[in-house]
Amino acid sequence: MFGLFRKKDPNKDRNDAVRAGLAARGDDGTAPRLVRHHVSPTGAGQTNATVVREYLAMNGLEVSDGAGEALIAAERREVASEAFDAHTERLAHAVQEWHWSYDGWDSADTAEDP
Repeated sequence: MFGLFRKKDPNKDRNDAVRAGLAARGDDGTAPRLVRHHVSPTGAGQTNATVVREYLAMNGLEVSDGAGEALIAAERREVASEAFDAHTERLAHAVQEWHWSYDGWDSADTAEDP
């Protein structure tokens, strides 16, 4: 009953969907791996990519160019914890302030030692 009034968290839902894909391959998400976060401009009052790039780099992410004007921010970490969900939520909120979109993440490799 109480769950009926709980606000849906689209960020966690997106994370859970990627983790489900990992789990289908036998990966529980607890081991560090390369994680690539995808961000792109929305077109509404578009902030210069330099600002977004600097923010991501200041937060320990290695930033590279994605398709078009998008950016990819990579890091090595686990993806199974609530701390990871909070991390992606912070990234999504920050880039939204600059009229960019957090488009989710992927894991380029399976769980390996760093």
